[in-house]
Amino acid sequence: MTDPRQDTAAARRTRLGEVVELRVDAALGQLPLVRTVSTAVAMRRDYDIDSIDDLRLMVDEACTMLLARAVPFGMLSVRFQIDQDAVAVRCWVPVLDDAPLEEAGLGWTLVTALAEHAHSSLRPGEVFADLVIEFSMARRARA
Repeated sequence: MTDPRQDTAAARRTRLGEVVELRVDAALGQLPLVRTVSTAVAMRRDYDIDSIDDLRLMVDEACTMLLARAVPFGMLSVRFQIDQDAVAVRCWVPVLDDAPLEEAGLGWTLVTALAEHAHSSLRPGEVFADLVIEFSMARRARA
Protein backbone atom coordinates (compact mmCIF):
# COMPACT_ATOMS: atom_id res chain seq x y z
CA MET A 1 0.00 0.00 0.00
CA THR A 2 1.37 3.42 -0.90
CA ASP A 3 1.29 6.52 1.24
CA PRO A 4 -1.19 9.03 -0.32
CA ARG A 5 0.99 11.92 0.85
CA GLN A 6 3.86 10.64 -1.31
CA ASP A 7 1.54 10.35 -4.32
CA THR A 8 0.34 13.94 -3.81
CA ALA A 9 3.88 15.27 -3.40
CA ALA A 10 5.03 13.43 -6.52
CA ALA A 11 2.08 14.78 -8.54
CA ARG A 12 2.76 18.34 -7.34
CA ARG A 13 6.46 18.01 -8.15
CA THR A 14 5.60 16.83 -11.67
CA ARG A 15 3.09 19.65 -12.19
CA LEU A 16 5.11 22.49 -10.66
CA GLY A 17 8.68 21.30 -11.06
CA GLU A 18 10.95 21.23 -8.06
CA VAL A 19 10.42 23.79 -5.29
CA VAL A 20 13.13 24.85 -2.82
CA GLU A 21 12.26 27.37 -0.12
CA LEU A 22 14.65 28.93 2.37
CA ARG A 23 13.77 31.11 5.37
CA VAL A 24 16.48 32.84 7.36
CA ASP A 25 16.82 35.80 9.70
CA ALA A 26 16.61 39.05 7.75
CA ALA A 27 20.26 39.90 8.35
CA LEU A 28 23.18 40.49 5.99
CA GLY A 29 25.08 37.70 7.76
CA GLN A 30 22.65 35.20 6.23
CA LEU A 31 23.47 36.12 2.62
CA PRO A 32 26.30 33.56 2.25
CA LEU A 33 23.78 30.80 3.02
CA VAL A 34 21.29 32.20 0.49
CA ARG A 35 24.06 32.42 -2.14
CA THR A 36 25.07 28.81 -1.45
CA VAL A 37 21.52 27.56 -1.90
CA SER A 38 21.10 29.48 -5.16
CA THR A 39 24.35 27.98 -6.43
CA ALA A 40 23.23 24.48 -5.45
CA VAL A 41 19.89 24.94 -7.21
CA ALA A 42 21.61 25.95 -10.46
CA MET A 43 24.25 23.22 -10.21
CA ARG A 44 21.63 20.50 -9.67
CA ARG A 45 19.99 21.56 -12.94
CA ASP A 46 23.39 21.32 -14.67
CA TYR A 47 23.58 25.02 -15.54
CA ASP A 48 26.83 26.27 -17.04
CA ILE A 49 29.21 28.23 -14.82
CA ASP A 50 28.13 31.64 -16.19
CA SER A 51 24.45 30.87 -15.54
CA ILE A 52 25.28 29.68 -12.01
CA ASP A 53 27.09 32.96 -11.33
CA ASP A 54 24.26 35.00 -12.86
CA LEU A 55 21.61 33.31 -10.70
CA ARG A 56 23.73 33.75 -7.58
CA LEU A 57 24.27 37.45 -8.40
CA MET A 58 20.55 38.08 -9.04
CA VAL A 59 19.54 36.39 -5.77
CA ASP A 60 22.25 38.24 -3.85
CA GLU A 61 21.23 41.64 -5.23
CA ALA A 62 17.50 41.04 -4.72
CA CYS A 63 18.01 39.92 -1.12
CA THR A 64 20.36 42.82 -0.37
CA MET A 65 17.73 45.31 -1.59
CA LEU A 66 15.07 43.63 0.55
CA LEU A 67 17.22 43.44 3.68
CA ALA A 68 17.67 47.20 3.59
CA ARG A 69 13.90 47.51 4.14
CA ALA A 70 13.18 44.50 6.37
CA VAL A 71 11.60 44.88 9.80
CA PRO A 72 14.00 44.25 12.69
CA PHE A 73 14.04 40.56 13.65
CA GLY A 74 12.06 39.68 10.51
CA MET A 75 12.55 36.72 8.19
CA LEU A 76 13.93 36.70 4.65
CA SER A 77 12.23 34.08 2.49
CA VAL A 78 13.54 32.87 -0.85
CA ARG A 79 11.61 30.42 -3.01
CA PHE A 80 13.08 28.74 -6.08
CA GLN A 81 10.69 27.03 -8.47
CA ILE A 82 12.70 24.95 -10.89
CA ASP A 83 11.36 23.34 -14.02
CA GLN A 84 13.00 21.95 -17.12
CA ASP A 85 13.33 25.33 -18.86
CA ALA A 86 13.80 27.95 -16.13
CA VAL A 87 14.26 28.91 -12.50
CA ALA A 88 11.69 31.31 -11.05
CA VAL A 89 12.74 33.07 -7.85
CA ARG A 90 10.58 34.90 -5.31
CA CYS A 91 12.27 36.75 -2.42
CA TRP A 92 10.33 38.58 0.27
CA VAL A 93 10.60 40.27 3.66
CA PRO A 94 8.10 41.97 5.96
CA VAL A 95 8.41 45.79 5.90
CA LEU A 96 7.09 48.58 8.12
CA ASP A 97 5.92 50.94 5.38
CA ASP A 98 3.94 50.63 2.17
CA ALA A 99 6.51 52.35 -0.05
CA PRO A 100 7.34 50.48 -3.25
CA LEU A 101 10.85 49.26 -3.95
CA GLU A 102 13.20 51.86 -5.40
CA GLU A 103 13.87 50.47 -8.88
CA ALA A 104 16.64 52.86 -9.85
CA GLY A 105 19.78 51.53 -8.20
CA LEU A 106 22.60 49.30 -9.40
CA GLY A 107 21.12 46.20 -7.73
CA TRP A 108 17.82 46.51 -9.59
CA THR A 109 19.65 47.23 -12.84
CA LEU A 110 21.68 44.03 -12.46
CA VAL A 111 18.62 41.92 -11.68
CA THR A 112 16.64 43.26 -14.63
CA ALA A 113 19.61 42.95 -17.00
CA LEU A 114 20.22 39.28 -16.17
CA ALA A 115 16.64 38.06 -15.68
CA GLU A 116 14.08 37.18 -18.31
CA HIS A 117 11.63 39.30 -16.35
CA ALA A 118 11.67 40.96 -12.94
CA HIS A 119 9.19 42.91 -10.87
CA SER A 120 8.61 44.02 -7.32
CA SER A 121 5.40 44.38 -5.37
CA LEU A 122 3.91 44.94 -1.94
CA ARG A 123 1.58 42.24 -0.68
CA PRO A 124 -0.44 41.96 2.50
CA GLY A 125 1.29 39.89 5.15
CA GLU A 126 0.24 38.40 8.48
CA VAL A 127 1.17 41.52 10.47
CA PHE A 128 3.29 43.67 8.16
CA ALA A 129 3.19 44.08 4.39
CA ASP A 130 5.62 41.87 2.45
CA LEU A 131 7.97 43.49 -0.03
CA VAL A 132 8.47 40.97 -2.84
CA ILE A 133 10.94 40.70 -5.71
CA GLU A 134 10.24 38.07 -8.35
CA PHE A 135 12.34 37.17 -11.38
CA SER A 136 13.13 34.24 -13.59
CA MET A 137 16.09 32.98 -15.54
CA ALA A 138 15.61 30.74 -18.56
CA ARG A 139 17.86 27.77 -19.07
CA ARG A 140 20.59 28.85 -21.48
CA ALA A 141 22.01 26.64 -24.19
CA ARG A 142 25.56 25.51 -23.63
CA ALA A 143 28.09 27.11 -25.94
